Amino acid sequence: MATYVLVHGAFYGGWCWRHVRGLLREAGHEVFTPTLTGAGERIHLLTREVGLATHIQDVANVLEYEDLREVVLVGQSYGGMVITGVADLMPERLRHLVYLDAHLPESGQAASGAFAEGTSEVLNARARAEGEAWLLPPLPLGAMGVTREEDVAWAGPRRVPHPLRTLDEPLHLERGRSAVPCTYVRCTRREGLIGAFGTDPLAPFARKAREWGLRFRELDAGHDAMVAEPERTARLLLELLTEG
Repeated sequence: MATYVLVHGAFYGGWCWRHVRGLLREAGHEVFTPTLTGAGERIHLLTREVGLATHIQDVANVLEYEDLREVVLVGQSYGGMVITGVADLMPERLRHLVYLDAHLPESGQAASGAFAEGTSEVLNARARAEGEAWLLPPLPLGAMGVTREEDVAWAGPRRVPHPLRTLDEPLHLERGRSAVPCTYVRCTRREGLIGAFGTDPLAPFARKAREWGLRFRELDAGHDAMVAEPERTARLLLELLTEG
């Protein structure tokens, strides 16, 4: 039996892993899906003070208080920033890091500074035009690869704005690049993201994963694979266990 901790990205909460979580549990594994402060059912805790460090501590606390070890720690999208910070704090509790179409930061980088060129400008313009300047409204589900009517009906009403402070806060790593085994998963359906941004905002992270020699896998899904393709996502996460 393995222990998975699944960390969501911007706009979501732990609820977005519901279908993936069920499939992993059916396969006999223990699964935790924490919701980051200010997201999902914890939206009432959202303030201007919520930053990346807050979210890293959210997940670190789950590992500590649940006494979790040998954890397969999965981060989707912005969740890649969070799991990198957790790995720096407590690598001894981790078995494997999985970056699911996610940020792959270096020490000193903020999420906003590591996107493909022009991405942050699009996000900031959207925040100014559609909401308060410190909050990023949810991006269209179609851009995230979520197009089935039932998925849109489920996910749409549950998504919430994401604090821009978390994207602008640099991640400082005491240990440098993690020694925990890593896999980077690249979702191959990119047309929605490219249409929304005019470029692939996450392309630099996939390139970096290859340059660093991380184990690299591809998944036939759009960016929000845990919502649009939960069966494929769960199957890949299970396969990673058998590959060592």
